[in-house]
Amino acid sequence: MKLHIFNPEHDIALAYDKRYLVVPHAARELRMNLGFIPCLWADDGDCILVDDVQYAVKAATKLGRGHADVLFLSAEQLKGVVFDKIEPWGWDRCIATQLHDAGVSADLLPSEDGLEHIRSLSSRVHTGGALDFIRADIEDDTCGESFYCTTAEDVAGFINAVGDVVVKAPWSSSGRGLRYVHGACSDSTAGWIGRTISAQGGVMAEPYYDKVKDFGMEFYSHGDGRVEYCGISLFETLNGAYMGNIIADDKRKLEALQRFVTEELINIIKQRCIKYFERLFRNKYEGPFGVDMMIVARKDMDGFVVHPCVEVNLRRTMGHVALSLSSLAEDSSYAMRIVHDVNYCLKLIPLDKYFVKTL
Repeated sequence: MKLHIFNPEHDIALAYDKRYLVVPHAARELRMNLGFIPCLWADDGDCILVDDVQYAVKAATKLGRGHADVLFLSAEQLKGVVFDKIEPWGWDRCIATQLHDAGVSADLLPSEDGLEHIRSLSSRVHTGGALDFIRADIEDDTCGESFYCTTAEDVAGFINAVGDVVVKAPWSSSGRGLRYVHGACSDSTAGWIGRTISAQGGVMAEPYYDKVKDFGMEFYSHGDGRVEYCGISLFETLNGAYMGNIIADDKRKLEALQRFVTEELINIIKQRCIKYFERLFRNKYEGPFGVDMMIVARKDMDGFVVHPCVEVNLRRTMGHVALSLSSLAEDSSYAMRIVHDVNYCLKLIPLDKYFVKTL
């Protein structure tokens, strides 16, 4: 029996790396409203930690068929329950402390070294190494560079050399830890760069690319050196923030990508991701992860290339959720969105009413 947890504040917790953290209201609300969603990938008989058991039961019931028969538990109900394994959205010092304080056996929690490995591997610092490995001998069909800068002067030099640049914090939540610079750095962006370097040791500087389409690949690391491919993720972002995912089989999603690049190139990138991350995660990380990618227009506007590693998310992703939801979509394609009205809720929208251009 496993215990599953949806802790969407995970990326924020990695950035601060504290045992106790005051989580922003939006993240707390998201966790409370969508705490039930691990029922989409859990097994029958598993448990899910939620803030409000009655709310979770009602939300899961609305999904109808296609999810596991699970038991929802509050933190007060955890003590004394025996689990075989714990699978949060992502491991960090904060969620490990919450579980320890709730009486969960320390044997089921990562060690201090284990937590440090996960945080280190979650840093965008690793993007450059992944790009070098994946792009070897396919540079003409791919793009992507990433440089770690430890001083404001390094960043300024990169901006002067490249022009249009994206600056990213090594750890941050979706859409919040990056700044776009077009030729000159504003005072506010310069201040943010300085504060981020002071807090996190550096920033990532990357060229700005003419993105045509977001996509990604989802994987599972078994911890022993084996990495399993789970599927393609087609999603949309706005200013770096997640907007929604496509629910469809891999065949249809691959067909959408083949409008821009070849299936052979996608398969090469997939196999190189598996090989690179098998080596990087061996004996250091067990769990789901995703690699964000994008289709980019060539500078001469004659075709497209793939940026094969925009960033790595060392946790479960909305792409994994979309793959889990595919059984609910029957033979049609849908868009999965997280929307906020009175509460956050997960919605499936017929594709022709939302992602008109995607498939």
